[in-house]
Amino acid sequence: MNIFTIPGKEYDSNVYVVVGKIPTIIDTGTGFYTGMILRTIQRIVKLNQIQQILLTHEHYDHVGGVQGIIQASDGRAKIFAHKDIVSKLEKGKSMFAEMLGGVMPKLKVDVPLSNGEQLIIGDQPFEVLTTPGHSIGSLCFYSEKRQDLFSGDTIFADGGFGRYDFPGGDFNMLLNSIEQLALLDITNLYPGHGPIVEQHAKHHLLKTLHNIHSLM
Repeated sequence: MNIFTIPGKEYDSNVYVVVGKIPTIIDTGTGFYTGMILRTIQRIVKLNQIQQILLTHEHYDHVGGVQGIIQASDGRAKIFAHKDIVSKLEKGKSMFAEMLGGVMPKLKVDVPLSNGEQLIIGDQPFEVLTTPGHSIGSLCFYSEKRQDLFSGDTIFADGGFGRYDFPGGDFNMLLNSIEQLALLDITNLYPGHGPIVEQHAKHHLLKTLHNIHSLM
């Protein structure tokens, strides 16, 4: 299984392309740069082979490009997201999208996700972890075997963590989520924004835990 990173441009989230038996996209950016993203994906895997689009949470900078990728996959790709944001994504409303001059897509979630479920991403099983705090629908995807963590905007490299002052954010929930993640064995970190960490990701995670504890 190979993981390719398309770094986010401006407000865009990072986009991850996971190649294997079940080719998977994790997050999609705002949609402003979908053309560039699709050209990059096409060099990695055929667009009509993409089977899954996993959303780490409901914010526009992570979901705005979903429709473009679905269309490019000839409608084959299915949307996976937290079960508690299904209705919100269906309504397609976002003040952040309006501020940026974009349009929040109305998305039909094909597979609602709950804590503890197992998914195959690429070739490997990953556990779905609900990690509220940055948003209601925040998810992480964790491979115990590979010690990989796709962390969305819950944690970032170098001790960073997501904002909790957006609608749906909550400091105490984020604190609890980070404390739970800190119990995991993690080698590689793939966050929603900023640099990835391959090797020694546990150090970055523990730094995040220290930093959020310092705010208590």
